[in-house]
Amino acid sequence: MTRFDFFRPMIMPSPYTKYKEFHPAPFLRPYICCYWLASTYKMQVHRYSYDIIPDGCTDILFEYNRLSQTSSVTYYGMFDEYFDATEQHHPHKITFGIRFYPMSSAYFIREKAKDTARSMTDLNHLNQSLMGKLKDQLLQINHVTEMIACCDLIFSEELKDSLLFRQDASLPAILSTIVSGRGTSTVEEIARKEVISTRTMNRLFAERIGLSPKKFSQIIRFPSILKEWVRHPNRTDLADGYFDQSHSIKDFKKRTGKSPSQLQVSDFYNTVFHLSDTI
Repeated sequence: MTRFDFFRPMIMPSPYTKYKEFHPAPFLRPYICCYWLASTYKMQVHRYSYDIIPDGCTDILFEYNRLSQTSSVTYYGMFDEYFDATEQHHPHKITFGIRFYPMSSAYFIREKAKDTARSMTDLNHLNQSLMGKLKDQLLQINHVTEMIACCDLIFSEELKDSLLFRQDASLPAILSTIVSGRGTSTVEEIARKEVISTRTMNRLFAERIGLSPKKFSQIIRFPSILKEWVRHPNRTDLADGYFDQSHSIKDFKKRTGKSPSQLQVSDFYNTVFHLSDTI
């Protein structure tokens, strides 16, 4: 299994929520990028919107309202553009997420990735067994540490059962080339390097990634530009890896919904949860 430990996607949490990431068990780290937890602040506007930016990963979201004791488990497929989310203030609602590295969700979600791309799907329609385990066990948990331990166990068992699931051996190498090269190689260059036809590469990406190799490479390229902007927000030359600066600004708007001048560095540093937090 290709390791993506060096791949840390940039996250832009909602300014109206607390957000924190946690490591999975070592056995799961080649597959799961992180667990994450989000909860609204006590003092809040009644209704708010925020943008979710594509990061090359896919997520399972467990959402639970402690007051009404209602919950849902949703799978977020691969997105290549930002999308707007609108929420009402729910002081009793928490969201716990499982973020998968590129391709890794295929061990748990057997649908073709192209059928779940750019969409949010009730997990019950994709993996009823996993859905049942997550709902039944997570509903009884009150601490983040317990939730993490529970998911470590559930996904470790699911992974052991699915390791006989065979993926094309060339796909991990292709993904590694794209990610390590920060998405700057062309599809033709990757095909020559990995000795594979572009047609076969497109088929593999449709089945396991959900987007074409070109679109996926564009997603992977953007975080390197974004990280450079976070380090140097006053920098005006963001054209590295792009045809020109206007192209990079256009990509900013496509991925985040904003131009560099409209973003704030603080948009990417909203993390206040601790392991001892109750939920």
